[in-house]
Amino acid sequence: MKKNYFTVAILVFLSGCQSNDTVKNVQQIDCFYPDAVTVSAPRWICDVMPDGIEIGAVGYSKKSVAGLSIMRDIATNDARARLAQQFESNVNTLFKQATQANMVSTTDNVSEEVTEYFETVTKNVTSRTLSNSRVIVTQRSPGGGLYTLVGMDKVTYDANLAKVVAAAGQKDPQLWNKFNNKKAAENLEAVLSSLQKI
Repeated sequence: MKKNYFTVAILVFLSGCQSNDTVKNVQQIDCFYPDAVTVSAPRWICDVMPDGIEIGAVGYSKKSVAGLSIMRDIATNDARARLAQQFESNVNTLFKQATQANMVSTTDNVSEEVTEYFETVTKNVTSRTLSNSRVIVTQRSPGGGLYTLVGMDKVTYDANLAKVVAAAGQKDPQLWNKFNNKKAAENLEAVLSSLQKI
């Protein structure tokens, strides 16, 4: 019996070592340009964010006879659109976590109303403005395309998150009027309050 426990313990230890090795190997995978797959690229092109960047996105422009200036605009706009999608997704995830923590005794209908309201606000605020994202770096590829990394540091990310929470709390009449349910309004207030503390 002891022998079986010992064998199991060794197998668990070895499988743990194996998974750590796998994680290390994943972190050391080389990055290649998507439009020149045989050439190594900076790791940010493969979505490995540099230190100090809280959230970032890579945009691309194919080689264009219109010139580098137009390519830079296209790649930057592509990166900003991707950044907005990622920000929206992150904020909605944070909101769902706060909702689960703060809405203990509600019906599914109330929870759904609150979630839909916040997702609408997030989409509206994100589509109107995502303040102070900046171009971090651009890189021409051997294939002639242009890659651009746009991102935000932690302070800028937090400021944009605060803007979404503030917009949700301002009780926009068109959206807030959907809350004919007092419990939903109370729950939304509780969730927004917890998000302001993040």
